[in-house]
Amino acid sequence: MLPLSVVFAALLCPLSQAALIDGTWELARIFRSGTTARTRTVPIDSTVYVRLTLETHPGGWMGGRLYRRYYGQPEGSKIEAGPLRGTNRFVIGVELDNPTWQRARSAAWLVGDRLRLGTPLVPDADSLEFRRVGPDAPYAHTVVEVVTRQ
Repeated sequence: MLPLSVVFAALLCPLSQAALIDGTWELARIFRSGTTARTRTVPIDSTVYVRLTLETHPGGWMGGRLYRRYYGQPEGSKIEAGPLRGTNRFVIGVELDNPTWQRARSAAWLVGDRLRLGTPLVPDADSLEFRRVGPDAPYAHTVVEVVTRQ
């Protein structure tokens, strides 16, 4: 028979893991592959900008909002997310309208104080990196695009 404290710790582990990504995250870097390696700052209207807010709920699932500008066109979506048990990763799901309607799912994981995501939120991206911001922080006007040579 397991001690009650061990049972509670096992039940709360996904909650404490999920709480690590609670808050507001803003797109900081877009990683793409190309013929020439380069890093450059691009205006938001020339690419895709994303801000997400995540909040953990009882049972370990997360909800939140996604705000996205796709080449200047605004869109918003509810986020449904949860921890991938036994890993330090999460799965985030949203519905996107642009360039075509799709249900997008992405793996997410922490790298230091940054949140990394897979590709569906930004077309042609290999991965995305988000930085934590305050909920009332002004929206960025630029994003860093990192192109690695194929």
